[in-house]
Amino acid sequence: MKRGLLRMFLLASALTALLGRAHAQVPIWKPEYNPDDSDQMPDAPAPPTLPDLTHRAVSLSVEATFASVQPRADAGGEAPDRVGVWIGRLEAETVLSNRRWYLGMAQELARGQSSQAKDPTVLGNPEVWGRALWASRAGLAYGGGLGIVPPLVPQEQREQDAPSARASVRLVRPWDYPHFAGRVVTFRPFVDVRIIDGRFLLQLRQGVDVVKKAVDDGSIPDTTMTSRTMFYMGYRPVDPLGLGLELSEVYFIKAPGVADDERAVFAVSPSLRWMSPVLQPAVSGIFPFDRPLFGAARDYWAVRLTFGMVLDPDPPSSIW
Repeated sequence: MKRGLLRMFLLASALTALLGRAHAQVPIWKPEYNPDDSDQMPDAPAPPTLPDLTHRAVSLSVEATFASVQPRADAGGEAPDRVGVWIGRLEAETVLSNRRWYLGMAQELARGQSSQAKDPTVLGNPEVWGRALWASRAGLAYGGGLGIVPPLVPQEQREQDAPSARASVRLVRPWDYPHFAGRVVTFRPFVDVRIIDGRFLLQLRQGVDVVKKAVDDGSIPDTTMTSRTMFYMGYRPVDPLGLGLELSEVYFIKAPGVADDERAVFAVSPSLRWMSPVLQPAVSGIFPFDRPLFGAARDYWAVRLTFGMVLDPDPPSSIW
């Protein structure tokens, strides 16, 4: 736990050191928005797992993640066949006021399969959130919000779900596991920081998942408190294209039965995003750094396709 907190402290310190120079611009490029217009904010490529903090109007995205998981060898030393996993996500977020206040929701579903068995599609619980931020026209933004994942999927459906699909979701995208956690309600407070410096972009989200039992049935959730850290580094070699690398850490602060050396799990996600005033599609990968969650698999890899769009009744002719 101390190592995880130290990593977060060092990351926060590095971002704080950069805040003092956030207003600087790369000499070969200057934004075309009017820095004296308080309603104008720079549009930026969204990280694979995070939103553009100051996007215009209504932002919609449909995401599909295709993963291949290699399970651990069985007792006889034989390696099982790889397991295919598909995770879908629908997300919408709208501006409530002046690109400062936002309201969003997301819905996920997943399906896992192997050569021996085929699991049914698992419907996740929806998530709703609200967030607010302060932002400057030069690209500096920071704020926070709160998300809630209520247990809306009936328990009868949970009992029919094959456990391997949910286990694979937790392995490939551990930050999304509250959607599939069953009869619990999850509170997800978070803080956001973003810096745009010319063609470079840094964005950080630090969140905590607090899991509460919805019904006192004598069971104990696998994880009762989890830290989520998402750090994104982006670069735009040309105006319509965003290149980036997202680093994520999920750390189990309070998790019954989890060994100390298995509390942290890391992943990297390189990405490409095309930027236009309306359509913003993206492709990214997900790869484990060090070992997968709980050592439950030998390895995995995933490809994530995102089709995003900004529904603005009066879109600008250019966002650069």
